[in-house]
Order: sequence, then structure tokens, then C-alpha cells
Amino acid sequence: MVISTQSYYGYVVCSTDLNECDRNTNDCHQRASCTNERGSYSCKCNHDYQGNGFKCSPKNISCSVIRKYFSIVSGNYKIDPDGAGGLPPFTVYCDMSDKNGVGVTVISHDSERRTHVKGCYPQGCFSRDIHYTGASLPQLASLTRVSSHCEQFIKYECWDSRLLKDGMAWWVSRDSSKMTYWGGASPGSGKCACGMTNSCAAPSYGCNCDKNDHVWREDSGLLTDKTHLPVKQLRFGDTSSNNQGYHTLGKLKCYGVA
Repeated sequence: MVISTQSYYGYVVCSTDLNECDRNTNDCHQRASCTNERGSYSCKCNHDYQGNGFKCSPKNISCSVIRKYFSIVSGNYKIDPDGAGGLPPFTVYCDMSDKNGVGVTVISHDSERRTHVKGCYPQGCFSRDIHYTGASLPQLASLTRVSSHCEQFIKYECWDSRLLKDGMAWWVSRDSSKMTYWGGASPGSGKCACGMTNSCAAPSYGCNCDKNDHVWREDSGLLTDKTHLPVKQLRFGDTSSNNQGYHTLGKLKCYGVA
């Protein structure tokens, strides 16, 4: 608001702009921010809300938001992580009790079952594309961006079959990048979980399977770098003759609000 005073000749000689935001005399919603303007003010809903600034309601961007504002009941819900006007909303399962009840968005796919890998030798000769239920990779990428945490369990059981040694196996990120680290290890480390703690079956290797002996071994853990998730493809090799393995890939799980 502008308060003006005039001279005897009718001209404005001074004016004062009252800051409605600082004076708390605005009508912005409690979940909106106020910006002072010359003679007025504007309101904008906070990042996890939608509306005109005077009325704001939470966006259904993820199960964590639904859990906080709408429902504590686990089940199927429609979410729209990138908001109106972007990618279409999609249906997910919300687990409202996992992770201490924060509200976990769970995405299934067609490759969750333990799958036998056998019959090829060159690096990455076995290929498995991952297709997620009810959502495209761009939609899932938008989910990872609005979530503070995402994870996906990955496991390889091996019999005389190398994993990361000699580049025999890898997984492919959502942007088609070749990932040469395994669950439980740091991105770019070239290791499995045991390699991070120096507890692998052979200390000189970064994975249990890379000992490459006639013993059933396992490398498993969570992939947690949300910029790489979800897993788009699995690749394995070194499974000719008696060498063999089994792969298992868990659901994508995201939670929290970024």
C-alpha cells in the first residue's frame, strides 16, 4: 500500500510504501510466501503446494506428501511429481508404515523374481531390460528428484562366475550410463559392498563373486544414488560351461521430500 501526501498546489511531494509482508497485513496463505511490491504484494505457494498463493493445497508429488497431509492408509494412490502441466500423473503403491512411517513410494517391475543366468561368456552377454509398472523412466526420474531418498536392492549369486572383475557385469542407469559398482558400494568405486569394508572372500578383489571359485557366493546391497535410479538394464557374463549365477532386483522405493 502507498500512502501519499500532497502540497497546496495538488502535487504529490512524498509517498510511503507500507510493506504488507513485514507488517503481516497480507492475505497470503499460511503455506505461501509473500513478496512486497510497490503499492501492493504478491503471494506464491511453497514448493510442495499448489494454488494461487491466497489458497494453497499440498501437491500429491509422492507418498511422503500424501502420508503427511492426506492419508495414513497404505494402498494405491495417484501422484504427479512434476506438477500440473508436465508429465502425466501415475499410480503407485504407498507403504505408509515402512521407514518409520514416512510414506514410501513403491514402484514394481517385471524382473523382481530370482532369475537364472547361464550360457554365455563375453562381458555383458546376458542382457535383461527392466520395465516398470505403470510409469515411464522420465516419470520415475521426476519422482527421484522430489524425494530426499531413493533405493533399489540388487543381488547376484554366483558359481565360478565373476561379477565386476574384468568388466564381466554391470547395470545401466536410467540415463543409459554403464554403472560398474554394485549395491552397498559407493558410486564410481568399482566395488561391491564387501569391497567397501575389506571383507570380500578374496581380499585382493572388490566383490565376493570375483574370487571366481567353485563355491556359491553372493554380492548384494542397496543402490542409493537417486541420480542413477531406477535401474534400466542388467548385464552379466562369465556364465558358460558350469559357471552360472542368479540375479535379483528389488522394487524402486523413494521417500522423504527433497
